[in-house]
Amino acid sequence: MSVARDDALHAFYDGLGPIYDLILGDWEGSVAAQGPLLEALMAQHLGTGRRRVIDATCGIGTQALGLAARGHDVLGTDLSPTLLARAAEEAARRGLVLRTREADLRTLTDAVSERFEVAVVFDNSFAHLLAQPDLERALVQLASVLAPGGLLLTSVRDYDALRAERPRFTSERVVGAGDTRRVALQVWDWTADGTHYDMTQYVLRHGAEGVATQAHRCRLRALGRGDLEAAVAAAGLVEATWLEPEATGFYQPILTARRA
Repeated sequence: MSVARDDALHAFYDGLGPIYDLILGDWEGSVAAQGPLLEALMAQHLGTGRRRVIDATCGIGTQALGLAARGHDVLGTDLSPTLLARAAEEAARRGLVLRTREADLRTLTDAVSERFEVAVVFDNSFAHLLAQPDLERALVQLASVLAPGGLLLTSVRDYDALRAERPRFTSERVVGAGDTRRVALQVWDWTADGTHYDMTQYVLRHGAEGVATQAHRCRLRALGRGDLEAAVAAAGLVEATWLEPEATGFYQPILTARRA
């Protein structure tokens, strides 16, 4: 199966690779929190025990490292080799086993032949799939790498609410002070119909010689829950259930589903 390469998205994440943790605030704290959170969700559906997990949008390893630290067998895949290299470095620094492999969600089975008990797609990753057919193709691919009864865990922003508000400025963070201060913020430019927005991620790093600024831009889809549920169902996944932040403690709504 061939799909068109999104050069802009590759450039966006390759550019962020060396500084990705800076835009996440307390990234080390996030890594430490992800393992127990995901493990609890896995236990609710599959029981306790060591699981075979694919983190299919691994990035620099926020979820994958947390799960590997708790003894799970984790394969991290991502379309950005720069992010994967950073994830591998972070795993080595921690003495963890984390396998990595470059793969596009839409052609996942071209790179992955294994079957997993759990597939993780967190941190709004599905919003990068700008058209419904691409989203449906990705869900079919994820279903294909899940063993029977396997569990999909995914999180997205609450776009049903965001499309009504259409915020222009969000996710601002200030970390450190003085010459070590880092400021990260996003500016969102919405399309006229509110279905997509162009996000510019700014990172300002203060130092003795002044302020260095980086800006990285990509387009995202304001993915409604109904659209994601439809793609999940079209892929043959069942028991789709939304978990709200108030119930999980995670900053985004989480959708769970199972392979029949």
